Amino acid sequence: MSYLVFARKYRPMSFDDVVAQEHVTRTLQNGIKNDRIGQGYLFCGPRGTGKTTTARILAKAVNCEKGPTPTPCGVCTACKEITNGSSLDVLEIDAASNTGVDDIRTLRENVRYMPTSGHKRIYVIDEVHRLSPSAFDALLKTLEEPPPHVMFIFATTEPLKVPETILSRTQRFDFKLVSIEDLAKHLKNIADQEKLDITESALRLVARKANGSVRDSLSLLDQIAAFGTGNINDEVVTEALGLVDKQLLFDFTEAIAAKDKIKALEIIKTIIEGGIDSKDFISELLEHFRVLLILATDKSASKLLNLSDDDLKDYNKQADFYSVGDIIRLMKIATDTNGDLKYSGLDERLLLELNAVKMAEIEATVKFEDVLAMIQQNPQAVGTMSSDLFTAEKKNDKPQKPKLTLVKPQTDKVQQPPVAQPLTSTFNLPILKSGWKQFLSRFHQKKPMLASQLGMVEIQEVKENKIVFAYPPSGENSKLIVEKKENFNIITEALKEHFNANISISFIIDITKKSKRLEDDLNDSKQNIDELLNKSPRLKSLIDKVDGKVIGIKKVEK
Repeated sequence: MSYLVFARKYRPMSFDDVVAQEHVTRTLQNGIKNDRIGQGYLFCGPRGTGKTTTARILAKAVNCEKGPTPTPCGVCTACKEITNGSSLDVLEIDAASNTGVDDIRTLRENVRYMPTSGHKRIYVIDEVHRLSPSAFDALLKTLEEPPPHVMFIFATTEPLKVPETILSRTQRFDFKLVSIEDLAKHLKNIADQEKLDITESALRLVARKANGSVRDSLSLLDQIAAFGTGNINDEVVTEALGLVDKQLLFDFTEAIAAKDKIKALEIIKTIIEGGIDSKDFISELLEHFRVLLILATDKSASKLLNLSDDDLKDYNKQADFYSVGDIIRLMKIATDTNGDLKYSGLDERLLLELNAVKMAEIEATVKFEDVLAMIQQNPQAVGTMSSDLFTAEKKNDKPQKPKLTLVKPQTDKVQQPPVAQPLTSTFNLPILKSGWKQFLSRFHQKKPMLASQLGMVEIQEVKENKIVFAYPPSGENSKLIVEKKENFNIITEALKEHFNANISISFIIDITKKSKRLEDDLNDSKQNIDELLNKSPRLKSLIDKVDGKVIGIKKVEK
């Protein structure tokens, strides 16, 4: 027997089998129950969401020997013929290859004939928007006043191309894209029936790749089943489908956050040489930024994302790298790149490299209200030249050329203090980590004692330009030294100067280091006791006789 692909093998046979389209199936079932069966239906929605399948099920429900019934039996002659596509009363027409007015005229001639065995003669016209305007006109009269024994079911992915005259004479049902959760659940049931050993995270990867299409998800699962043997995990799915490795996205995001253009270009090289589709990479990168955008807006919104705990932890770390404005600008660059890949005709590698550098070069987003607040605090920052030009434009409609005049120096005038320029450079954890060794090296040349104290810290967190440094419990004295007012100010100013950012710092004691060290000490002690007992059988025998226990080893100094 020839192999039957999953998309056909697991095609829904009843309304209850249709995945995630309850708003459609429930209405159709209730209409059949209440004897309110229409003569024209229009099924709209993306490809692979069940439009044609639902049309066949509706045809079975109407022509079933037990019907019309909302639950067709599937075993009678009419149901079997409709399922096999051999029914004389259910005619499926592909509008893409039957677009002309002559085809519709033939259909109009055939609607006069009564059904051979079923209750109705049903015409299923797929991709109906492909019909020509004259074909639609020819169909209009028949659709408006069809014979009582005729039913039309139209399916289309582009309802906007269907004339209003047709729309107004049909009952419209909109099929929606299937969520990742519903798709993964459906794929899990099929994997169990096929005895495929596949992880839940791998199923979610397949569901994401399918973009809401049930048919596409089944085709992908079929492909993976042929590719992998044994346990099918994320790595197998990524390799089989040529997906973008999730770690590549995290590495790329961290590289542009750290303004590491070389690292970003190396990742682009890996993508191109690895045979990963550039459009897929940009699409996955946009989804990556979408998750970061939601988390950067509000961490409590994580429930909208349905991420695993490990993934959520990784995304939360990267969400702190950017402000909401930064992520929106990065998404705009990625969106423009996607358009360029489709329409510009330029080399894909060039476009990816160009926009990777562009992403790494963007500066932090500055809010307009922050600029206004700075100007209000430092009115001297506003130049007088712009004010003069504004006055000239107001009086003469165009600025006059400034005249050169000799200005004598004013010695008796109080000199205004220089206005501090705002530090607006992007600053985040990747930038701090990538530049930390260089900072310590330079700082050591100026303040070796303070640099040695800073060398003992761990970078705990960077959020909103505030760095939290952590000392182990043994670093209490070091913490007191760096927190002295003079030393604290020196370190802060040095960090601001090196990273060109408005940075604030704080120091804490990380008590978790103590528990870890204590655990390590206990493990070392246990290992030493075991070694001692192995080397001294007599001691071990003595301990067994007295039912004793060695709790520690103490060195005696002579």
